[in-house]
Amino acid sequence: MPVQYLATGHAAGEECSSTYEGRHITIEEGLLIHPANAPDGFVNKGDPVIAGLDGEANIVGVAFTSAAAASDLIAIDTEGIWFLNVLGCISDGTANGAAYAMSLGDPVYIDKVTAALSGQNDAHLTVPFGYVLGSVNAHLTVPTLVAVKVHAAPNFLKSVNAGVFGDNLEIDLVAVKAAGQPEAAWMQAYIKPSTKMAAAGDRLQGIKIRLEDTLAATGGDLQGIRTQVHCNNANGVWTRLYGQYIAIANTASSAITESFGLSINMGGAGCAPAMQSVFQVMGDGTLGTKQGWFQTEIGRGAGLKADATSINVNRAYEIPIYIDGNRYCIPVIAWV
Repeated sequence: MPVQYLATGHAAGEECSSTYEGRHITIEEGLLIHPANAPDGFVNKGDPVIAGLDGEANIVGVAFTSAAAASDLIAIDTEGIWFLNVLGCISDGTANGAAYAMSLGDPVYIDKVTAALSGQNDAHLTVPFGYVLGSVNAHLTVPTLVAVKVHAAPNFLKSVNAGVFGDNLEIDLVAVKAAGQPEAAWMQAYIKPSTKMAAAGDRLQGIKIRLEDTLAATGGDLQGIRTQVHCNNANGVWTRLYGQYIAIANTASSAITESFGLSINMGGAGCAPAMQSVFQVMGDGTLGTKQGWFQTEIGRGAGLKADATSINVNRAYEIPIYIDGNRYCIPVIAWV
């Protein structure tokens, strides 16, 4: 692959920028991501571009000239204000995003494959490009011509490691827990509801994680969230271990009609899996004195006390379970 700005024949500290402190750079056409222009497929003057083909490039700009070959040197302006076509849409977890009317100051992103400009900010699909200086109509396919302040901004939303076990990089919670505080957490978020929450179908999410397979995998697991709690000190005095603790409380609103501690939705249009279960229960290590799938403390919960009322078993309704690969069921009992 050709290399630009070769250091051959130069010395350390020698300036090689051209115009306006390096605002204009020159890159071979074959190293640019740009719109698919007919008929030749090469970059055209005025195209928004990304300089670099590794999928992680952060240099963006607008081409000064058109190319006739992949080896042509193309000057790019990495700053400035340009009239460009921008799609009025933002990311919502789907491939096309959601239509959204953009306004002055809203960030613009460039697609890593098509070089289309929009408000979609998926870190694995787009790179920060600049900001709109006008209004953009909400539309998924028809762009709006608008002035854009081009400004490259590194896209750091790639991967984060916060502490590596066994490598002296762990985070010590003692450093974030003051004396007398009952709790300490490495990550805490106190979220203020959006003033734009108006429609019945709107959702406010404290944390949303979308793990998407975009490559041809040869095996392994996809795990949206994995939580692990390890008690590795023989002298530990912990009372309980929780792999995950979920708590909900309603102290004010009278409009809530349903409340769920955990809601699980499984679906998708892919092939039918050989096994699909809401829960998978596995255990190892030394068995406890009392082993069970569920445990409840009657004194700490309402409606969980055993009842001696006569029951009617309706075998038309039952919950299927698998034990060692064999199908059994828990019959649903009509409460009388």
